[in-house]
Amino acid sequence: MIRAVAVAALVACCTAAASGPSGGTPSLHAVRRSVTAGLQPEAASAAAAATWCGTASQTDRVPNGVAGNPVHWIYLIPSDGSDNFTGVANTMQSDAEQIDAWWRGQDSTRTPRNDITTFSCGGQLDISTIRSTRSSAQLTPTAGRFGAIFDAVQAAGFTSSLTKYLVYYDGPVDDDNLCGQGGSNGGFGVAIVFFRSCSGISTAAVAAHEFLHTIGAVPSSAPHDCPGANAGHTCDDQNDIMYPAIGPEGLSAKVLDPGRNDYYGHSGSWLDTQDSAWLVRLDSQAPFALTVSGTGTVTADVPGLQCSASCSTTWNAGQALNLTATPASGMRLVRWSGGCSGSAGCSVTVTPGAQVTALFAPATFRLTVSVAGKGTVRSSRTGITCRPRCSATFPSYTPVKLTAAPSKGWKLRSWSGACRGSRATCTVPMSAATRARATFVRR
Repeated sequence: MIRAVAVAALVACCTAAASGPSGGTPSLHAVRRSVTAGLQPEAASAAAAATWCGTASQTDRVPNGVAGNPVHWIYLIPSDGSDNFTGVANTMQSDAEQIDAWWRGQDSTRTPRNDITTFSCGGQLDISTIRSTRSSAQLTPTAGRFGAIFDAVQAAGFTSSLTKYLVYYDGPVDDDNLCGQGGSNGGFGVAIVFFRSCSGISTAAVAAHEFLHTIGAVPSSAPHDCPGANAGHTCDDQNDIMYPAIGPEGLSAKVLDPGRNDYYGHSGSWLDTQDSAWLVRLDSQAPFALTVSGTGTVTADVPGLQCSASCSTTWNAGQALNLTATPASGMRLVRWSGGCSGSAGCSVTVTPGAQVTALFAPATFRLTVSVAGKGTVRSSRTGITCRPRCSATFPSYTPVKLTAAPSKGWKLRSWSGACRGSRATCTVPMSAATRARATFVRR
């Protein structure tokens, strides 16, 4: 194995000294892949293990198939790079499935929340493609590559701090020992797998390692945080997925925080990535029922809910959601009900049995009034002064009070249509286009 050299990381990513940690394992964040040296079957057959059946897209398809903070996968090439998307997409899908199975094996209560969408073959990764504005020559040098890819992701419109972006960079590199980098800036996190680097190393293992960096591993308070240039990794166990070097053993040989005392599932007061919002809590899921009445769309501030018809989504129990109602043209939000009320914003926490209804209606309904006999009908809101027939539009679901005033020598016998009885006043709810008739007779 060839020892890796130290590299500079732009945003909280991973560096390593040339000598590496003790123990004789090649150093650096990720090391050269060897085609022959102990390659595990999972790495050798990764590309064949799954077939991605989707179509290339430059955007993030919505809504996400799994509700909550997602991990969105991206294929990125230089401006002059060859597009090998079909083959690499298969590897990405395979890696995602390997990571999911491995994570569940390490912790039966958690798994990364990959951004899933539905294709002809079922639910698979929602993979987006980016062609960088920078050439292969510009992206080849290690110095500046992470920052350039970071910027390219944001320039392509992937800017959500609620999403972690896992990028497979398919372009030339000047350091075959560096398999990937990952980090975050202000909550915006990018993990990068250098796909053409490190021949023989499991890309799934690299992706899992880099994703963990984006959610805070390894915190500086961890007892076994590596010193110096390897900070942000653990140096107590070479099998740890967050060890600063990786050999050809494959993801299945890696352990998620052995001893659970550094960055995952520990009992300390420092950051615990097991609590990350980007993990599905398999042991604590709760459905959320949204009823949409009328024409409009309801979205949540957290990805995974975008409904123009009644829908049910499943979330980590305790997830806080801020819902926004967007009426269709000519419609308005009348009110929320269930877990929210009123017609302003809706904030709700997902718990078992949680449900919300959004009622949309046309912005106005027409009220038509007719009069039989001698008398007048007036509305509490400007619009209706009838003798013998008139109509006006009023805001939907805003009650309108009608008052019948008989002429001298006449009296109100009865209302008909939307009003009933013989009292002088009648309140119309305006929940639809409405007709009312007042009949006056001689005394």
